[in-house]
Amino acid sequence: MIYYFLLAGSIILTVCKSSLYNVYAKKANPSLPTTFIFNALSYGVAGIIAFITTLFSNFSISIPTVICALFYAIIVVSLQTVSIVSMKVGSMSTTAICVMYGMIIPSLAGPIFWKENIGALQIVGICIMVASLWLLKDTPKEGQEKSKSLKSLALALVAFVLSGMAGVMEKIHQSTDGKSEKTTFVLVACLFMLAFSIIAYFIIKTKEREKRIIPKVLYPFSSISGLIVGFYSIINLTLAGALDSMIYYPIANGGAMLLTVIISLCIFKERANVSKIIGMTLGLCGILLLSLPI
Repeated sequence: MIYYFLLAGSIILTVCKSSLYNVYAKKANPSLPTTFIFNALSYGVAGIIAFITTLFSNFSISIPTVICALFYAIIVVSLQTVSIVSMKVGSMSTTAICVMYGMIIPSLAGPIFWKENIGALQIVGICIMVASLWLLKDTPKEGQEKSKSLKSLALALVAFVLSGMAGVMEKIHQSTDGKSEKTTFVLVACLFMLAFSIIAYFIIKTKEREKRIIPKVLYPFSSISGLIVGFYSIINLTLAGALDSMIYYPIANGGAMLLTVIISLCIFKERANVSKIIGMTLGLCGILLLSLPI
């Protein structure tokens, strides 16, 4: 029963994270250097959450945990940066849905590498979801260049791949001898992500001649993001190790996708043309097929 509560928590935190990134991207119009500052502060707060959590568990650390955390950190830093830039030039719904569609990759990895069961309906569901990606692309607004819409789609597709790779890394860690080191994994990953973000910021800053002003909204938004990322990472890592890929990823991302669409339409007033509505419907059908018992 506890896993269903964690699953609900994962869905809510996923939607909160997407909404936060969308508001920040639209409100602050961040440059790439300020995005890395946002990332650094966010991962710093998430690291504090992970550290506090380790105090209430038996702390241990192993080489597999450090290696997995390193690769996970590289993937997640890239994912968060791409997601913010994608929402800056495109819509929240398209980016968030592509990130959630990343579940296709670990869902396929489960049967291939961990010998988890997969049936014909699950394969059909994955094919439907892949096909619906093109329908979910943003259509250019009046006066907007078509290239901007294509750029938004390209960034969202990169986020799709990175999201899937992050899910695979969670699964890999949970199949190693260090699988019990969940909070340690998150803590080490956050430290790596903090370091990567700081290094990336200074590398880009030295190449820029123009001095940029850091938007005031960066600090509260990155702090809230860190709280979400900290709890979200620990919950998702727990679920990745406890549930089959074909159960966890479709239900968690399907529920988050549905809530994200509702919020993007009702709260953020994003446009939903016929193509996008068909794409979302196909996506939900694909997720349903993925969730069916084999």
